[in-house]
Order: sequence, then C-alpha cells, then structure tokens
Amino acid sequence: MKNTGCFFVLILIIIGFSKCYYNNEETLYADLTNSCDTTNITFKAKVVPVLKEHCYKCHSNAVAADNGAGIRLEDYVDVKLRLNRVYGAITHQDNFLPMPKDMTTKIDTCQIKIIRIWMEAGGLDN
Repeated sequence: MKNTGCFFVLILIIIGFSKCYYNNEETLYADLTNSCDTTNITFKAKVVPVLKEHCYKCHSNAVAADNGAGIRLEDYVDVKLRLNRVYGAITHQDNFLPMPKDMTTKIDTCQIKIIRIWMEAGGLDN
C-alpha cells in the first residue's frame, strides 16, 4: 500500500510540474508557411522590385540629388558601388543610417534575404 501511495504522489508531482504548450501553426512552422521565394535571384527580377518599392522614392535618378543625398540606386552600377552601404542601411546595422527613412522598422525579412543572397552571389548584373 505504501508503494502505491508513493506512486500516486510521484504521478501528481510530475503532472504538477509539467505545463501545457499551445502555439499556432504560423509560429511553429513559420518557414513552411512563408512564401519567400529565394530561387533564381537576379538583379532585374528580384532586387530591382525591392529597390523600387522602398528606395526609389528618394534614391531614383530623378530625385536623388534633392531627396536622397545624391545617392542613386536606380542603375546597377550605382547599386553595386554602394551595395555594402545599402545592405547595412536596410538591416539597420550600427554605423549605418537606417533605411527606408520613413519607416521605423526594417523592410520585410524576405526582401532583405533576397538582397543578401544576391550580394553573397557576387551582386551580378543579371
């Protein structure tokens, strides 16, 4: 009888110290539900759309002199020359001015990943 009582006490202790874990599918499997396409990353097809969405407002060839401190990001050569600065700015790294200027948070993680993958592949004009 004494062993049975100890067994039940042990079971109650185990149940008492265990906790339930609830979460949603998006949190548990974020990578599976994320539609970030990082295949076939090219400058024209994947990088330019990110730049158009977030950078051209101030850094297009037409307005960079007035709004973007003269930093143009519309042409491949201009982007390639400033690639490390652009990446540092969009990822809000220390010693870089966080960009886009009008946003308090970084651009979309997928878009940053696209820029990083393209940059790590050599930043080709493709």
